Amino acid sequence: MYFEDVKKFDIEKNISDLNEFYAHLKEDGREKLKAHIDLVYSYFLKLCKEKNLDDVFLRLEKSFFKSSDKLAIELWKELIVNAIYMHDVGKVNEQFQLFKMKNEKFKDIDTLTVHSKHSMLSACIYFDYYLERVKGIEKSSSSIIILFLTLNSYIISKHHGTLENFSGFKKKFLDAFSDYREKAILYRSYKGKLKEKSEGFFEKVYKNIEKAMVDFEKNEKWKSIEVYIYSKLLFSLLTASDFYATSNYSTGKKIDYMGTIKDINKYYSIYKNSEIYEKIQLHKQYLKGNGESPFKKNDINRLRTEMFLEAEENLEKAIDENIFYLEAPTGAGKTNISINLAFKLLEKCKNLNKIFYIFPFNTLVEQTKKSLDDVFQSNKEIEREIAVINSITPIMTEDKEEDGKEIYNKELKKKVDYDKSLLDRQFFHYPIVLTTHVNLFTHLFGNSREAVFLISHLANSIIILDEIQSYRNNLWKEIIIFLKKYAEVLNIKIIIMSATLPRLDKLTDSDKSFVKLIKNRGNYFENPLFKNRVKLDFSLLNEEAPMEKIKEKVISISKNSNKNILIEFINKNTSMDFFKALIETSKSEKIKRKLLLITGDDNKAERNKIIKQVKTEKNIILVATQVIEAGVDIDMDIGFKDISILDAEEQFLGRINRSCKKEDCTVYFFNLDKATYVYKGDYRKEKDITLLNKEIRDMLVNKDFSEFYDLVMDRIEQGLSKENDRNIDEFRKEMILKLDFQGIEKRMQLIEDEDKEYQIFLSRNIELENGEILNGYEVWEKYVELLKDNSLGYAEKKVKLSIVNEKMNYFIYKVKHLSISYNDFAGNIYYIKNGQDYFTEGKFDRDKLNRSETIGCDIL
Repeated sequence: MYFEDVKKFDIEKNISDLNEFYAHLKEDGREKLKAHIDLVYSYFLKLCKEKNLDDVFLRLEKSFFKSSDKLAIELWKELIVNAIYMHDVGKVNEQFQLFKMKNEKFKDIDTLTVHSKHSMLSACIYFDYYLERVKGIEKSSSSIIILFLTLNSYIISKHHGTLENFSGFKKKFLDAFSDYREKAILYRSYKGKLKEKSEGFFEKVYKNIEKAMVDFEKNEKWKSIEVYIYSKLLFSLLTASDFYATSNYSTGKKIDYMGTIKDINKYYSIYKNSEIYEKIQLHKQYLKGNGESPFKKNDINRLRTEMFLEAEENLEKAIDENIFYLEAPTGAGKTNISINLAFKLLEKCKNLNKIFYIFPFNTLVEQTKKSLDDVFQSNKEIEREIAVINSITPIMTEDKEEDGKEIYNKELKKKVDYDKSLLDRQFFHYPIVLTTHVNLFTHLFGNSREAVFLISHLANSIIILDEIQSYRNNLWKEIIIFLKKYAEVLNIKIIIMSATLPRLDKLTDSDKSFVKLIKNRGNYFENPLFKNRVKLDFSLLNEEAPMEKIKEKVISISKNSNKNILIEFINKNTSMDFFKALIETSKSEKIKRKLLLITGDDNKAERNKIIKQVKTEKNIILVATQVIEAGVDIDMDIGFKDISILDAEEQFLGRINRSCKKEDCTVYFFNLDKATYVYKGDYRKEKDITLLNKEIRDMLVNKDFSEFYDLVMDRIEQGLSKENDRNIDEFRKEMILKLDFQGIEKRMQLIEDEDKEYQIFLSRNIELENGEILNGYEVWEKYVELLKDNSLGYAEKKVKLSIVNEKMNYFIYKVKHLSISYNDFAGNIYYIKNGQDYFTEGKFDRDKLNRSETIGCDIL
């Protein structure tokens, strides 16, 4: 192992009366400080082994040091080890022992000033202990060692908090040294002495740090991100190991399972036995001249299969690279291709041991979970190893061991180990994880303990990023620069896939390590089965009042065929207005059509009910918002769409004639609501690169998205070079080089802070997919009861709340204005008992809510 035989701080030699100090307190006893420190260190080594981190640290070593700097490298390794081992040495603080550990041995100390914190004292002792060792390091490496010594000290000081701004640590560290020197009685058991540190001393330290960071950048621009990733990794390892050890002590249960994939054949063999995979292999043999293909020449599955095989072949050829592009037309089976690619990577790269599927929308998460469940339906054990982690899915519960303490959960109808269930969720202890891109970015760029827990588990993983074009494009350059570095440092294999795939490597200094898995996209995008499956009609674009024209065409089509019609608007209110207008028109025209509306307001049961109807019935008109564009597996005949950005237009086309088996399928584009609000900050919304420009219309017809993205990339670069707060070079110099963790987190937010929104709970009865009736009043009462129940343990309460929260989501809506009296308030949610009054034809009607009088809370 990389850290084998690295010298640890001799705590017994340096701390007198060590056996008298405690680290944690619980009802039936106290944990010795030495026992806790040793347990934390053992979990650190376990994490390094479980996640194959030796190679990660070796890569960092080679990046930061010359191979000849043996002394510096050995000291660097020792600094890492002891950042873990010494993180709690500050608990020798006698006031910590007295006030936090109830340690009566220290009852006679001066208590006039309570100073019971331990993290900063640990950092001071650590820094002071190793400072002398820097003198023996060659000058060429001394600045680097000072950087990591100070940075590690900062991380130790924050191991119960949040990373903020490393530059701001200078003053706090100086104040801490002065403070602790004055109160030396607090840590008199420590045999060393904290030496005096002047303001000038720390100025010199930070000048050395600045020099080291600038020197890194001389050789390679953006190399300083590697220091940022190192910081997050060490913080993750320290806080995770500390959390594991504390959990172990408080529950008495070891953490043995970390959700890594030990044997890929366990998964791959089941996948290979599927009917679809077997047909793919038959076609592969046919292409080699052996046997017959199971697909006819005009079968869409033939094209899907050839794309599957090409992607697999190109992956194997470039298996040592890190970032792969999978560009495939809508309906080409990207999910199936990506599953195979992930398994192939695990098969070929023995260090890899986890898969993360990342999506922009929860609907895509649900859809892919269903696809994976279908693959592994014969194996319930594997189904349980595929976890959905988002705000609307309950924590996956873990059954208790037979010899463990039994906790019977009446709602779950089984014995549950709440502590393990919560721990697994917090640390993503699942072999295959499906989550959202907002969740991923919270962990990549967040700075709290809970946010960084995941970083060490991301190492040696596969990340599949779906629909990356949906991310804020004024962040694309920063995103790809960081992803490239994360992939290099942590040995992450990233598959980026979409039907409209921007070549983000064009925004980096080098396109190396970016592999196109489909070399000749024209073979597929220009194939008539994909390209010509939908006719595009732009005749409505110049209509000043398109609503009436759309209604006329919809009525005409409805009278003359049984085709299913999809109409998408940008604005929720517009979609509701058109839905109401269609209801009235269909009555007067005596048209017997099923009229449906789907928006982001719909709960999961309503959405699935609509999708099922659309997939199994004819004579349907579906009015929708952008929620229909991705993650909704429907196959309509005719479409109408309010134009927005080119990516969205192509995504919408994917909902029409998805099977490529229908004839006379057309999409009519119109221009009604402005896309500015929905796509604010997005360069693609600018008029000259929307469908209002004939050249852009031609790009959509010809599926030439690369030319479109060249235009977008140019605008991104121009925007980032302007002298303003978005300037990319200023971001590098002022935030990354200075390790401004908070500034980086704010810059990398995928969703910018919105105006204040209110969460309202509209109580009513809802019928679920299985026929069960969900009573809003009962769900709310259960939620409030749980919030108020202080008898439950932390883990049990979190698990049970996650179960109730799933049901709560069926009733919760977000509104900009709260213009209605409410009946109860809990957890920042307003409860309204007569929720059914605010629905039209079963759909949430914001107009009805806005027309209500504002009275305030009628229970006050």
